[in-house]
Amino acid sequence: MAKATRSSIQCCRIVLIMIWVLLAQYQIPISSISVEPKGGGRNCIQIERDALLSFKASIEDPSDVLSSWQTGRNCCRWRGVVCSNRTGHVVKLDLHNNFTHINYEYNTDMINYKFRTLGGEISSSLLAIEHLNYLNLSYNDFGHKRIPEFIGFFKNLKYLDLTDAGFGGSIPPQLGNLTKLLHLDLSFNSLESVDYVDWLPRLSSLKYLDMTEVNLSAAVDGVQVMSMLPASLRVLYLFDCNLNATFSSLPLYSSNLTSLVSLDLGYNYFHSTILDGLLENMTSLKKLGLEGNDLIGDIAELMKRLPPKIEELDLSANNLTGSLPSWLEHMTSLRYLDLSNNSLSGHIPSGIGKLTNLSSLYLSSNHFVGIISEDHFANLTRLEYLSLFDNSNLTMVVDPNWIPPFKLNLVDLSSCNLGPHFPTWIRSQTDIIYLMMSNTGIDDRLPDWFWNVISSVEYIDLSLNQISGVLPSTLEFLSAAYEINLNSNQFHGGVPKLPTSLWLLDLSNNSITGTIPLSMCNQVQSLGILDLSHNRLSGQLPQCLTSRKSFRADPGNLTPIGSELSIVNFRNNSLSGEFPLFFRGCQYLNFLDLSYNNFYGSLPIWIGKRLPQLAFLLLRSNMFSGYIPIQLAKLDYLHVLDLAHNNLLGTIAPSLVNFTAMTTVSSYGSYYLPDFISLLVVTKGQALKYYTNTIMSLMSSLDLSSNCLSGTIPQEIGGLATLKNLNLSGNRLIGYIPETMGGLRSLESLDLSNNELYGEIPPTLPALTFLSYLNLSYNNLSGRIPSGQQLQTFDDPSVYEGNNDLCGPPISKNCSGDGTTLNDPLEQEDGNDMSSFYLSMGLGFAVGLWVVIGPLLFKRTWSAAYFLFIDNICDKIYVFMVLNWARLIANIKKK
Repeated sequence: MAKATRSSIQCCRIVLIMIWVLLAQYQIPISSISVEPKGGGRNCIQIERDALLSFKASIEDPSDVLSSWQTGRNCCRWRGVVCSNRTGHVVKLDLHNNFTHINYEYNTDMINYKFRTLGGEISSSLLAIEHLNYLNLSYNDFGHKRIPEFIGFFKNLKYLDLTDAGFGGSIPPQLGNLTKLLHLDLSFNSLESVDYVDWLPRLSSLKYLDMTEVNLSAAVDGVQVMSMLPASLRVLYLFDCNLNATFSSLPLYSSNLTSLVSLDLGYNYFHSTILDGLLENMTSLKKLGLEGNDLIGDIAELMKRLPPKIEELDLSANNLTGSLPSWLEHMTSLRYLDLSNNSLSGHIPSGIGKLTNLSSLYLSSNHFVGIISEDHFANLTRLEYLSLFDNSNLTMVVDPNWIPPFKLNLVDLSSCNLGPHFPTWIRSQTDIIYLMMSNTGIDDRLPDWFWNVISSVEYIDLSLNQISGVLPSTLEFLSAAYEINLNSNQFHGGVPKLPTSLWLLDLSNNSITGTIPLSMCNQVQSLGILDLSHNRLSGQLPQCLTSRKSFRADPGNLTPIGSELSIVNFRNNSLSGEFPLFFRGCQYLNFLDLSYNNFYGSLPIWIGKRLPQLAFLLLRSNMFSGYIPIQLAKLDYLHVLDLAHNNLLGTIAPSLVNFTAMTTVSSYGSYYLPDFISLLVVTKGQALKYYTNTIMSLMSSLDLSSNCLSGTIPQEIGGLATLKNLNLSGNRLIGYIPETMGGLRSLESLDLSNNELYGEIPPTLPALTFLSYLNLSYNNLSGRIPSGQQLQTFDDPSVYEGNNDLCGPPISKNCSGDGTTLNDPLEQEDGNDMSSFYLSMGLGFAVGLWVVIGPLLFKRTWSAAYFLFIDNICDKIYVFMVLNWARLIANIKKK
């Protein structure tokens, strides 16, 4: 009997294993299997299947996520549907977007990315699923529609996740009916009109609440409600909720949240000091986030009040001061510590090396000083993330043979002192994913082992050092690399082959030589930023085209070459050739700098159509010729155009100065420019570099100087209301300075020098209240120099030099009738006498001439007699001259 029992058990095990294998093979989740009664009942409750089909009919599903939802099939096996093993009722609906599948659609104009998201209307038919206890619609896009009120009537719901699902409006108070709810996540939506949250205290069973980025600034009962949150709550995230409160008003002193384990109140900008009693009742708290709140106080005083078993502490982006306490070494439960972006000072205590559980340490952007040694890391065996950047007085000094006890994923030591030698301890860090050692004073050759050690790197920044060495011929082995920044070093060699995963490559300000290889065509599919400026590159850019109609290096590849490029900087090399066709497929390009090269030929008209996002176009100091294509005016986002120092000719067409983005600030395009990308603009008589995305986006400049342009300045130029720099100098422009220039309200620099402009300086120029640089020299301007307002500040005569007919201050030449310069009285009297003499002589000549000529004009007989008399006199004089000339010749011959 016992043997039979054992055999039965063994058979059951074999059957179960076979079932498990089949389930795994067909990827059927075990939870979706319904245990049906003998005799074969229904696989799915009919009313619930119909409800799901109604839901599907109302929803927008462009990627066919719900393709498995078909009539007549077992709904318990549909994607995202889980049924009870006991009753067959649908109990779980998980339709979150996992971002793992992307469909690509290609055409010649753009690439459309369609993520597997759901949208549209959510049908109330779901209420028929009465036993639903889990609903997850996160990471979809419901187009800012309100959260459906009927969700508040799922009486059995325990889990509700609407994270980043595109909902808008206010939160329906009906959610307060979900008395069994344990988990509620409303984070990252567009909930901008939340007036009341008095429904929250009714969720008596709630353990998890995340309302990150829900705007609670209008919630008049917010502080009161927080004091009434259920005592069962263990996790509370109110990150960036605009709470409009201070710590003194928040109920963190007397609340009943004694079970709270995790609390994040980051980026609510409390603008408050740390007060006594903070967190005293929260003895169970293990995770605390108070980042980005402009908190003021001493770091040691704050940390003294923390719960004893705190594991994660984020106090970054505040105004905390003081030094780290020596007793920090006793906080042995700490796993995560972020004190970055404060005003902390003093030495970092070496006892921090005793925090054996520490895995993340962020102390960047403070004012720490002194030495970091091996002692600071002695027992940090679990450390994975280390960030000390932007502590310029902090120096890391370790033995060259030191092998750290940790394996770091992230190293950020930028703007600390590591040099002059390259840190050899990096050789042991084979797990590095992010390596940032920019501006660290390293003046050394890059070790041969370096590239092998960082083979798994995704982000590397060694910029702003003096690191030398030859770049490897290929970096394709960095298969996961996303950003490589080696700018401002002493690397040499050619442009290496690139990994196809790369988005950013910056090799600027080195000594890279040779040509840009043809292999670049197939390696820029994902490249967004390419900076090779200030090197020694030569030759032409590769022709990445199979024909003039097909901009692909590989016909089987449906992505155009350079389709993701947004920033290209080749400034200051020796590149040549016509304007590169390479850029014709770069429809998202917004920054292009080819300045200081040897490009030649005409500017193609396709720039205005093929590069619609272009905001910065800099082609200064090349050899471009021909006319400026008027199609450039189609670039709606262009607000920096520099074509100076070329051989361009023709006139400035009125349509060419009709750039939308130079007319209004609101027309600027949306783009991202990293801080290390600089914009070089010649303005105010000097070359200025602009950094950071904000400053560059506000710069508006039109520079056509030092070309062969002719004709007049179009009146339409006055419509460029946001223009800050205008330089048309060194051309052959003629005509008047347009009075419409008074409309350039934002202009700071104006240079019209070295042209052939004439006429008076328009009286509208003094109205340019922001003008701080002006050069009108070497033209043919005349008349009085306008005074008053802004022009009053230009007291340097060189501004108007080379205009001989200008008069008035600040030049020494007086205008007629101008009494601004006081002369000697005698000289003034003599001057008056001479003026009277010349005036009298002129009048006498005119009167005498009129007396003689007037009668001849009106009396024809007098006129005929007069001219006959003149003819006779002329004849006699002629005969006299001929006879006497003949006698003179005869006498000379006799002698």
